Amino acid sequence: MSLQNEEQEVILRIKRFSPEKGSWWQEYKLKVDRFTQFTEALRRIKTEQDPTLAYRASCHMAVCGSCGMKINGEPRLACKTLVLDMVKKYGSNVITIEPMDYFKPVKDLIVDLDDFYQRMYKVKPRLYPSEEVLKGEAEHRLKPEDQRMLWKFAQCIWCGLCVSACPSVRNDPDFLGPAAHAKGFRFLADPRDTITEERLKILLDSAWRCTYCYMCYNVCPRDVEPVTAIKKTRAYTKSANITSPVIETGKKHSEAIFASIYETGKIDEAKVYLSTYGVLGSLRDMIFLLQSGKLKYALVKEKPVENINEVRKVLRGE
Repeated sequence: MSLQNEEQEVILRIKRFSPEKGSWWQEYKLKVDRFTQFTEALRRIKTEQDPTLAYRASCHMAVCGSCGMKINGEPRLACKTLVLDMVKKYGSNVITIEPMDYFKPVKDLIVDLDDFYQRMYKVKPRLYPSEEVLKGEAEHRLKPEDQRMLWKFAQCIWCGLCVSACPSVRNDPDFLGPAAHAKGFRFLADPRDTITEERLKILLDSAWRCTYCYMCYNVCPRDVEPVTAIKKTRAYTKSANITSPVIETGKKHSEAIFASIYETGKIDEAKVYLSTYGVLGSLRDMIFLLQSGKLKYALVKEKPVENINEVRKVLRGE
């Protein structure tokens, strides 16, 4: 087996930006080997070919979250992505690099993250211990089982990739975003924290604005699973004395899904939609379905699955 590290020429098509010129594409050719990360490729372009190229990078080991960008349309950390892996995945030595979506570009691959940080700080991302602990009269201890649950959500590195990929952030200004929810739940579920009610007021309405598209789950470089944090936050709805139109709609939706599965073993989407939004609330969409010839699918009556009683036992927790 040869120990020689063979090189391959690639073309990086980078979406440049400046406030004066706007956006344009520029290509750079360079040779890379199987160990070359995109941060290294960008560094070589900047030092050897074009010193005007701007990008963020710091740790080069997927810890600082600085180098988020889109590589062949995928939100990724440049330092965690090998150039030849993308060549192999897409079958082409031409690779596009763009700034993250949603955020306003500042210069080339650098984006303005002020909006992201404002969302993160809204959830009060630190522990608020009791007065006794602050005075040194007591100490907080965290059980191993609590630590195991919190650990995943504490791994967020504030890279912004999940927010850049999230359609709900773009469509709903009241949705805090997946990263903020992951960080918020990390402290909401911490038994040492003392502002649970305040946190629920911040998080609960926003949690019901998530559409469960799982884009945050797919792009997170640290496997934080923000969507799981959002689901767990929603679980506080019954015990929290907090309500809003969005929360009430979400509760109706959950109850309608439970009822549909209990009745047939399936999710009858038309029935769930009607139960959630009511006849008047569903009227506009029903007119659209009628005009498009799809209303007949909404009127299909689902037959119960075999052994439906077994499904019902599971739902009853038996």
